[in-house]
Amino acid sequence: MQIAFANTIQIPEVVSFFNENLDSNNSAVYSQEFLCPHGIKAAIRRKQMIVATVNGQLVGAFRFYRKKTQNNISLYQFAVSEIYRGQGLFKKMLETINDLPIISLCPTNSNLNNYYVKSGWYLQEQSGEFNVWVFNN
Repeated sequence: MQIAFANTIQIPEVVSFFNENLDSNNSAVYSQEFLCPHGIKAAIRRKQMIVATVNGQLVGAFRFYRKKTQNNISLYQFAVSEIYRGQGLFKKMLETINDLPIISLCPTNSNLNNYYVKSGWYLQEQSGEFNVWVFNN
């Protein structure tokens, strides 16, 4: 398995991966921005997309942004192939950039909150419609 920044050659593959693994009907997808291929392309160009590959096949990806003023990293979207879920892959991927706390918003009514609880994220606060989760390994 290889975990690295996505490169521009991988743009079509990453866009396709998110299309296959993120569903607009999922309660955790609270913004159409998560499904926008232009945002994915821009993140890859800015070195704000980490991907995991096995034998050259994409099995995980996440998009992030380092906030200079708040001294943390915002997680925008992530997906892991179904066959690799539950194996700690996403945590390994996050550890590659975890020099600052990683913040993720999740709608309070989403089942994805169970993932954050089970995988060791800390619930920092509830802000309006969102739970604010922190990963600080």
